[in-house]
Amino acid sequence: MSALEQRKFNPGPLYLVAAAVLWSTAGVLTKFIPWSAATVACLRGLIAAAIQMVYSRTWRIRLTKPIILTAICYLGETTLFMFANKMTSAGSAIVLQNTSPLYIILMGLIVLKQKPSKLDCCVGVVIFSGILLSMLDTLRGGELPGSNPMVGNLLALVSGVFYAGIFFTSRLPGADSLQSTILGNLMYVFFIPFLFTDQALMHPETTGVPAWQSWLAILFMGACQLGLSWICFSRGIKTTPSLQASFITMIEPVLNPLLALLILGEAMGTLSVIGSVLVVVTIVVHNVLTAKKEQAAQEASKPA
Repeated sequence: MSALEQRKFNPGPLYLVAAAVLWSTAGVLTKFIPWSAATVACLRGLIAAAIQMVYSRTWRIRLTKPIILTAICYLGETTLFMFANKMTSAGSAIVLQNTSPLYIILMGLIVLKQKPSKLDCCVGVVIFSGILLSMLDTLRGGELPGSNPMVGNLLALVSGVFYAGIFFTSRLPGADSLQSTILGNLMYVFFIPFLFTDQALMHPETTGVPAWQSWLAILFMGACQLGLSWICFSRGIKTTPSLQASFITMIEPVLNPLLALLILGEAMGTLSVIGSVLVVVTIVVHNVLTAKKEQAAQEASKPA
């Protein structure tokens, strides 16, 4: 590889930033749509599958073990996160889900016997501290009638485990992130029976939200918030280390509560603001230090 090729700009992190921004709209849109969590998850997933299959220009999916494992992790993460959003606050769901870096470190240590670097450990601790600060303000439960904050928070935590699994399994030999997300979205066909039991979907006049607005929101969720975002993720994860990718996508838990504040009126307390700023600053510092480290390694590998 030539020195010019070594210095070639890596767009991977930018794709991950785009994915995180699109993901951050999930909390607001899920609460806006009056349908059940199963209905929203099903329709969103099937629309996303169609978008992703058109993008990939293939109707065939390679059923390798890593692809199937990633698809299962994807299905678990997206489904549990959707239910969590309906049961608890948008901020609570997202910050609890994004404990994933800690699970990635544990998975790498236990399964691959990979010892994390001191930088990764420090960044993981600082980011988790920022999330904990946010949790102190956001763990107040959903404001909608029938919400169950305790169950919602628990589902969000379990969703974080599946989320970490995506970063972990998508780096295994034979993995293909895009094919895994398509397969995971296609699995939502098993949720179709729930559509016919959703009274809000069957009788939109009782919800107070015009049907066309709900359908417009779900189309955006399927096509952009989920479909396009995971296309960006699949391209970004190929050239970005799993732990660094997880740190970058921490942008999502910062934007998600902010959108909830602006659109839904879910207040952010002082600690939430401090925690969000801490996460963003840490991500920036980590990426700068990682870039400098890679540049130093490339310089050292040049022939004398």
